[in-house]
Amino acid sequence: MMTTHRRMFGATVGALLAAVGVSVSSTALATAQSLQPFKTVWQGVYTQAEAARGKQAAAQLCSRCHGVNLAGGAAPRLTGSPFFERWHDLKVLDTTAYIQSAMPHEHEVFVSAEATRDIVAFMLQESGVPPGREPMPKDVDALSNILITRPPGK
Repeated sequence: MMTTHRRMFGATVGALLAAVGVSVSSTALATAQSLQPFKTVWQGVYTQAEAARGKQAAAQLCSRCHGVNLAGGAAPRLTGSPFFERWHDLKVLDTTAYIQSAMPHEHEVFVSAEATRDIVAFMLQESGVPPGREPMPKDVDALSNILITRPPGK
């Protein structure tokens, strides 16, 4: 089954190559489309333990503005439909980078990378994304290859 992203990628590559007069076989195009490295959050990209730590970190660092369980308060809700509306088609790395760079820095230290990943795991859990067996990657490149998508079928 071809995703919208792969169709758009294939159409873009095909149009670009056609514009410069290069022909591409359907086999070559299918190979290029299969090389897309992204996995989605729906493939178990965090653990239950990370989400539990994230709940504690969110209560300590985020709840003053974003409410209990990040359900909204003085600042927007960070879970459920609002989460997917904001982050759909972006990477987990985008979410972690935003938390670390744009949230108020009134604490003695910035939110650590580990706490940020845990908070994102909690956001995913509260948004209905199931946990997996492997912890969220620490590597920036790996985080940039995890795509946030809306729930399947929506």
